[in-house]
Amino acid sequence: MVRRNRLLMVILALMISILAACSNGENEKQVETENQNNASAQKESESKTEDEEDSTDSTEEEVSFEVNQGLEDQGDLEVKFEGDIHVENKVVSVKGTTNLLPESQLTLLVDSEDGVLIGTSDRARVNENGSFELETTLPDNVEGILHIEVKFEPTSQDVEEIKNHYLNELSGGFVRNYVELDETYQKASFQQTITLDEGEEQTFAITEPSWEIPDDYGEATVWIEPEIEKQGDYVAVKINSNIIDGTFIQARASIPNYITWGIQGTGYINPDGSAVLYFEDPEKDSRIKNLTEYDIIITMEPSNGSNGPHVTEVYGENGQNLAGDFVDDTEDGSKVIRQTITVTVEE
Repeated sequence: MVRRNRLLMVILALMISILAACSNGENEKQVETENQNNASAQKESESKTEDEEDSTDSTEEEVSFEVNQGLEDQGDLEVKFEGDIHVENKVVSVKGTTNLLPESQLTLLVDSEDGVLIGTSDRARVNENGSFELETTLPDNVEGILHIEVKFEPTSQDVEEIKNHYLNELSGGFVRNYVELDETYQKASFQQTITLDEGEEQTFAITEPSWEIPDDYGEATVWIEPEIEKQGDYVAVKINSNIIDGTFIQARASIPNYITWGIQGTGYINPDGSAVLYFEDPEKDSRIKNLTEYDIIITMEPSNGSNGPHVTEVYGENGQNLAGDFVDDTEDGSKVIRQTITVTVEE
């Protein structure tokens, strides 16, 4: 009986051992399966995260591209400007866009009709999207007529690729001739003349000029059609002519019994032969007494040192090619265009 009980005990112990081993195997298999599932889930999660990061990077690149994208015609030789010139509290600021290449340098210049201004210029580069900003502060004592210019000069560029791209290849309504070191070059320029009034806020749009070029533009037979207009303390001499762009021209007052060389205005002809010259109104000069009339003498002298080779090539170094009713000989034998207008003083 005792032996039977022991045998039963041994058999029972063996069965318990076998069941325990089976249970452990199933647990290990379950753990292994769970580990595999976890690893698979982790890979899927990492893959999803990478996809999301790629998507985010792609989105950021698109936004960056859109922000930096320039105008469709960026780099075109037909230069364009848009924007505004704002004048307030002796501060001249310019904000605009252009199709010039990024890193092109623009210059803001402000000059007074009453004298040269020092330190009233600014330089800035064109941004990737074509935008630009310029600003300068005027001296406290400045008043009267001011000439504002925003310009791009290829010869002044410090990036050789930009300089070579545009040099003497510019086109469009903003393009003018100018002279530097006895050579004629092109510039893209917007010019605005204003009368500075204390405390007055002024804004001017930058728009492309619409030039009306005469049929006989640039011919040696020169004609001038002047118009005289009073503007505050100044006389404005508005000129239409067939004289070529960038030619130096002047107008001065001639008053009997007075030395009036200081009462004069100078400037350069526009691309359509027009110009506007300013000088102080003699009628408002307290030093001049009993003024009843005076002359305004308009002169274009090809041999003047302010003219470039493009002028002397057409009219001659000494004006010898000039023709027409307004040709006059000077004491040194050169020829000039000279026209006199008589102004009657109103009582």
